[in-house]
Amino acid sequence: MTASGATRTAVTAIEHQLLELVSPLVCLIEGGQIAFINQAGMRMLALSDARDAVGLTFESLVVEDYRFLMDAGWDLLAGEDFLPLKLKRVDGTLFEAELRVRNAPGARGIYLIEARDTSKIVRAAEGVREREERLQAILHSVAEGIVTFSEAGTIESANPAVEQMFGYGSGQLSGRPFADLLPAEGREEQGTLLDDLLSGRFPQMMGRTVEGAGRRADDRAFPVEVSITEFRHGRQRLFTAILRDISERKEHEAHIRRLAHHDSLTGLPNRNLLDDRITHAAARVRRHGGRMAVLYVDLDKFKPINDTYGHEAGDLVLREVSLRLSTCIRASDTVARVGGNEFVVVIEEIVLAD
Repeated sequence: MTASGATRTAVTAIEHQLLELVSPLVCLIEGGQIAFINQAGMRMLALSDARDAVGLTFESLVVEDYRFLMDAGWDLLAGEDFLPLKLKRVDGTLFEAELRVRNAPGARGIYLIEARDTSKIVRAAEGVREREERLQAILHSVAEGIVTFSEAGTIESANPAVEQMFGYGSGQLSGRPFADLLPAEGREEQGTLLDDLLSGRFPQMMGRTVEGAGRRADDRAFPVEVSITEFRHGRQRLFTAILRDISERKEHEAHIRRLAHHDSLTGLPNRNLLDDRITHAAARVRRHGGRMAVLYVDLDKFKPINDTYGHEAGDLVLREVSLRLSTCIRASDTVARVGGNEFVVVIEEIVLAD
């Protein structure tokens, strides 16, 4: 039987109809040339007539960068699963495809080729990859720390802001327990709160911003603001924590509070804090009995110091007086500056001598 006769035998009338029904390109290779191609293959290769394909080498349809696969030989390719490559239509346009080669049953030296156009799949995959790359670029550029961790509390990913915030190198946080970011002191309390959030006991807290404490790689604690949200990745339950280092804000708030209750020159309590201290001391006396004393201290001849040596010298005198008064009292007592050169001392729990 001749090779062409073997080809005709390989493709019976029924098989021919079945091959025309399938969506992938199907062709028979005989002597290295295309002997048969189905309608789907014609559409895929932009052929108007099947006779235009007969006699062509399949290698001529393969983009040059992928022709090394053909050099391996059809027998070797016949043992492989789908192989990715790029094909060329007769109009010169290129497209991504995957190819599978099989020996034609009952016909030696004839190969059955199946090819699928994967351009849409490749473009979709490239689109997903581009979106992921854009997302990663955003995550790497934001100032907030973003940590993803599992239901078991294991960190899955951390952006550079988190690594910098907590003092870890690139990739060092991955696989570590989320609890490693909590300070040893108070970890049990914060860990319990975290467990409650993850277990869903307080769903109203999920997504809300709360303040807590974090622990850097060198064991230093610092204030953080954290918001945890839940999401699903397939069947996996994951959590995202957005963390902000609020050390500067806390320092600023403490500074504001100090300015509101302390004298800026001497650091002593001002009139506002003094009133509060006197009120509390008087309440303790009424509740427990005993006595307290309030002393008014006015510096004599202070104005000549300012007039003669200047206000800087006067400020030095006020600071020195403040220091000396502070060293003369107990921790429970209070020295306050209430005016330019006026001080008040509150002494609690005094005992009068007989």
